[in-house]
Amino acid sequence: MMASEWVDKLKRYTNLTEVQIKPNPKNAKDTAVAVQHEGERVLRALQPADRVVLLDERGRDVSSEELAALLAQASNQSWPSLVFCIGGPFGHAPAVRQRGDDTIRLSKMVLNHQVAHVVLLEQLYRAWTILRGEPYHH
Repeated sequence: MMASEWVDKLKRYTNLTEVQIKPNPKNAKDTAVAVQHEGERVLRALQPADRVVLLDERGRDVSSEELAALLAQASNQSWPSLVFCIGGPFGHAPAVRQRGDDTIRLSKMVLNHQVAHVVLLEQLYRAWTILRGEPYHH
């Protein structure tokens, strides 16, 4: 699986924990209810001191260098954890949006959450190589 390859590469640079929340955990028929249930699970997985970055197609654009700067800022400000949240099929719950400290996008296009996962992992790897001055990023 492509995601696991990027996870292995990232572990050379940082501690990485992945938590996957099952979409529509209670099999609700109503989309809004399903998103609410997903959101409740996301919020339970977060710690109060976590710095939370939501990934959403309506978020602000960031370059690879800006993502690297965000990682450096997390380290410089001693945030316990920098958490990236990828929404489920219907996006983030309103409560998760309120909890988010920042919202960025990987693309102007809507990405399937599984594709967004791989793109995020690759971009995190790229950001770490930028911070370390390694040749992956050119």
